[in-house]
Amino acid sequence: MRDLLRCRRGSVAFATVIALVPLIGAVALGAEAGSWYVTKQHAQNAADAAAYSGGLWLACSLSPTACIVPDPQSMDYRGKQFASQNAFCNTGDGTAYPGRRCITLASGTTQSVTITPQGTDAVKATVFQTQPAYLAKLLGLSSVTIGATATAQVKILANPCVLSLSDPLAFQGSTTVQAQKCGLSSNNRQSNSLNFTGNGLDVSKAGTISGQGDCHDNGGGQCSKAITFAPPVPDPLSGLNAAMSTLTLASFTSKCPSAGNPAPTAYGPTTKCVNDAFTFKNNGGPTGNGNYPLNGVYFFSGKLTIQSSTITGTATLILLPGASLTITGNPQIQITALATVSSTQVPAALASTSVLNLMSKLLIYDPEITTNNKSVTISGNSSSYFNGITYAPNADVVYQGSTQSYTCVEVIAKGITLSGNSNFDNSGCPASGKIQSQIVRLVQ
Repeated sequence: MRDLLRCRRGSVAFATVIALVPLIGAVALGAEAGSWYVTKQHAQNAADAAAYSGGLWLACSLSPTACIVPDPQSMDYRGKQFASQNAFCNTGDGTAYPGRRCITLASGTTQSVTITPQGTDAVKATVFQTQPAYLAKLLGLSSVTIGATATAQVKILANPCVLSLSDPLAFQGSTTVQAQKCGLSSNNRQSNSLNFTGNGLDVSKAGTISGQGDCHDNGGGQCSKAITFAPPVPDPLSGLNAAMSTLTLASFTSKCPSAGNPAPTAYGPTTKCVNDAFTFKNNGGPTGNGNYPLNGVYFFSGKLTIQSSTITGTATLILLPGASLTITGNPQIQITALATVSSTQVPAALASTSVLNLMSKLLIYDPEITTNNKSVTISGNSSSYFNGITYAPNADVVYQGSTQSYTCVEVIAKGITLSGNSNFDNSGCPASGKIQSQIVRLVQ
């Protein structure tokens, strides 16, 4: 017996077992803490999704015309819907949110989701999960609350007076852009959605420059001003295309007279005609000296060419499907779009209130689809200006020379290039217009 008590065999194993007890406890406690961390990450994902979706709802509320369809649900609903899609729901919330992934929680576990406005331009999402503590009870914890918060803010971009619908928005040469109250946007998703390729560019006086894709420049540092990967800007005039596409020569009484190349004939109560191919030239006009005063809505079914002439007045120029626009030489163009268009100035297909509202301040409508890399080139001199909206949804528009606007011009086209030594002056544009743009980003 004495020898047995003095035997040291197995003492190390006994000591190891004693030491493993707290070690196993610590590992188990660490595993429990690890599960808290995983829950924390899930909670953060749910909070981010809830805040961002609430921010999108808020953006539509702030600028209803920027959303294609008004949201019938509330901000609270949208936030909780996307939290539920990330497996966080208010306990006892029976609302069947689409895509809901909430499961039956373990006994003693509860969740909460709160959506709270922050001022007028932000929304905060807060999510919590309270669950029983197990080994952590040894530390005096009966339960653990794991939570996360996120805040999304709506930033209203400077109202874009230039919108490229699908091709890049390009800046070339030594273009100067003056648009202090409005901005420029591109819905192109490529790496050159905003493409700066000139060394003498000056966009310091543009409100904002945003693109749905990335920005590219040749080392001039212009991309530092750009907002990239922004949401698309809705086309505010897309409703015009369906109505305009129904117009044919049969929509008009006859072709307008063109003998001697006078000014084109406006559509009106007494003369409801369409101008065929027409050229503004330096030896035409009512007096033969190249001066063309305009007043009204003009429809063209063929090739419309503007040469070295002088065009003045208040007008809306509509190119029918199949017609085209070419501007060459060095014309002096000083035309302002009609502030409002009446039903007597258009064919019956355009006489609805909704279409007439879209035509307000519309200067040029060109639906032509360009091919073989051709584009509509608009050039002028230091005294030329276009006040109104140039809308070419299927064409690339290139601005050259000193094409200016002493009040405001909005350009909406498939693609837009400001090139050469052009002075694109929109300093007279108001802070709001038909095009609206905003962005929602998580700020916390």
